[in-house]
Amino acid sequence: MKRRTLLGTGLGAMVVAGQTAQAQTAMTLSLITDRPDAGRALAARLAAVSGGTIEVTVTESPSTEAAGFLDTVSSGGADMYLSAEEAFIGTNPAFGIYSAMPGGMSPSELEGWLSAGDGRFLLDLLGEEYGVKSFMIGDDGPLPLWSKAPLIGMNDLTGAAAGSVGLGVNAMRAMGVGNVVDIRAEAVDLSSLDVFEGLSVAQMDAQGLLATFPHITTPNAGRPSAALSLGVNLATWNALSDVNKSLLERAITAEHGMNRTITMHDSAVALQAAGDAITRHDMPADIWDAQIAAANQVMSDIFGSGNLGADVADGYLFFIGDVAGWSEIGEAAFVSARKGALAQ
Repeated sequence: MKRRTLLGTGLGAMVVAGQTAQAQTAMTLSLITDRPDAGRALAARLAAVSGGTIEVTVTESPSTEAAGFLDTVSSGGADMYLSAEEAFIGTNPAFGIYSAMPGGMSPSELEGWLSAGDGRFLLDLLGEEYGVKSFMIGDDGPLPLWSKAPLIGMNDLTGAAAGSVGLGVNAMRAMGVGNVVDIRAEAVDLSSLDVFEGLSVAQMDAQGLLATFPHITTPNAGRPSAALSLGVNLATWNALSDVNKSLLERAITAEHGMNRTITMHDSAVALQAAGDAITRHDMPADIWDAQIAAANQVMSDIFGSGNLGADVADGYLFFIGDVAGWSEIGEAAFVSARKGALAQ
C-alpha cells in the first residue's frame, strides 16, 4: 500500500515545568462525561495546577448519550467531553481507531503513535473536521470476551446473543455473529447476552456480573485497547493562551497515566478477589482467525469512508507495521517468559 503524503509531524504535549503555574485569566470550563470519576479527577488536578483559576464543572450523562457528546461540544453546548471516541463512529469510523481498533495496537503502541508518530497530527486533522481538539486521557487496557459458558469455537458465537462496543460491533457482525448490540450505545440488560466484550474485570465486578459470566477468554483481538479521550471545543482551545493550553495538556497527560494505572490496579485486585469464580480460557484458533479477518474488513471499510478516514487508517497501519517487531520481542516476549518465572 502506497502511503499518503501528509504535511506535518507528530507533536508531543507541551509541558510546563517546575512549580504550579497560574492561569493568565480565571475561567470556567464545562465538561460532559460518562466517566464522572475521571472527570472530577481532571477538574481537581486543573484547579491545583492553575492555582484555582481554572474551574471545571462536570456534568454526568449515561453512556447511551455519549454519541451526542461530539455535537454538543463542537456546537458550543459544552466546552469539553470525556469519553471513548468510539462513540462517534457513526459520524466518522476513524474515531474508533483512537479507542480500540480490532486486531490493532496495544495501549502502549497507541500512545507511541500519538506521541512519536503521526497519530497526533492525524487526530488534529480529524478534530478540525468536527470542531474539536482531543487528547488521550486513559485506557482500560485489553479487554477479554466474557461468556456464560466456555467458548469452544465459532459455532458458539454464530447463534449467540452478543455485545461489543464501537468498531468491535462492526467486527462481530463481519464475523457472522448472530445478534450483536452495542452495549454502551444501547440500553442493554447485559445478563440477557450469551457473550460480550467491552468491560474490564473491575467494571464487571462493580456491576455484579462476574457470577453471570464466569468464563473469560483471551487474548481477544476484538478489544486490544480501550482508550478514553478528552475533547475540547476547537474555538475554545484556540482562544486559550499558551500558558492555559500548557496547563490543560499537563493535567490531561497526568490524568492519562493515573487512569491507566488505576484501571490496571483495580482489575488486578478484582481478578484476585474473584479467585476460582472466574475460569480463564485460551482463545480458540478459529475465533481468533475470524476476528483478524473481520478486523481487516473493518479497516477496509474505514479506508472506504472518505479521504480523512483513509489517511488516519493509513497512518495507523504504517506505524503498527514499524512497531510490531519491537512489541513482539520486547513486551510480549518478556511477559510470556515472566509467567514461567512467577509460577516457580
